[in-house]
Amino acid sequence: MSSPTLLLPLAPAPAALSGSGTVTLGETILFGVVALVTIACGVGLLTARRAVAAAVNMIVIMIGLAILYIANEAPFLGVTQVVVYTGAIMTLVLFVIMLVGVGGEEPVGATSSRSQVPLIVLVGAALAGALGVTVWRTVLPRPGGLDSGSAADPAELAAALFSRHVVTMELTAMLLIVAAVGALALTHRQRIRPKRSQARIAQEKLRDYAIKGTHPGQRPMPGVYAATNSAAAPALDADGTAVEESIPRVLRARGLGYELAEVSPETAAAARANLISARAGARVAQSGMASMPGAAAPVVIQPMAAPAPVVIQPMAAPAPPEATGADPSQTEAKEEDK
Repeated sequence: MSSPTLLLPLAPAPAALSGSGTVTLGETILFGVVALVTIACGVGLLTARRAVAAAVNMIVIMIGLAILYIANEAPFLGVTQVVVYTGAIMTLVLFVIMLVGVGGEEPVGATSSRSQVPLIVLVGAALAGALGVTVWRTVLPRPGGLDSGSAADPAELAAALFSRHVVTMELTAMLLIVAAVGALALTHRQRIRPKRSQARIAQEKLRDYAIKGTHPGQRPMPGVYAATNSAAAPALDADGTAVEESIPRVLRARGLGYELAEVSPETAAAARANLISARAGARVAQSGMASMPGAAAPVVIQPMAAPAPVVIQPMAAPAPPEATGADPSQTEAKEEDK
């Protein structure tokens, strides 16, 4: 009968291992600081009432994990943690938060009643106790250090991820796809009011024009000059006067609109000298049709070239039958046939 094997308690694993499996004082301090910050952010993640605060705590946790990876001589995992998780996945999370909205607090307290609080506390305490006992009874292997560092080689990591852990990688990809589809589902909103048609929009513009005096058409666009094409440059009307409404309202409220003399001194000087003729009262000629009332279209006289003279050439006299050598009787018979 074999004697029972005694499991001796092992020394706790150091935070970071060197070639001989020992840890320095600086690495211990680094592990303690990062661990405290990570635990604090984990508690903040569980108790956060707003999605933005939870996302920020998650970002700090991921950065802390990246620091621990780098301290344990695994720079590839540390950079991957920052680039992939902190840079890509958390950016996706923040993007979803921006799409869904961050106004107000989320109804965290309304999801459970007061009668369920003791049950939740009991389940949480049981889970914490089970995790503590599992960690306490787990026999950890003796640390051996990284003598060559080949275990952290990207080629070895790729072979391990896509051979022994390929199912985990596929599940992670499926989780990201589900998260993206869930983001689209959360951003969907039912239309409260019916969609306005063009006829209704036109009626509302005319009603606002009749009640408030609002211009029913589009606002004039800013001017474009040789000196600048800024939106702060005013447009010109038919008289050469600057149209202030063409400048955006925000720029006009802040006093950032340009004067006409600033962008086109020549036009401003011509307007002051009354060199720009007013065309506001001019009448545009129209066709006079039923759908286009107004003055008749101007008659345009197109000069035409003189016709070419006709030259009449005199016809030659018929030659006598003797000259042609034809028989007169045959000629008469042909004329009778005609």
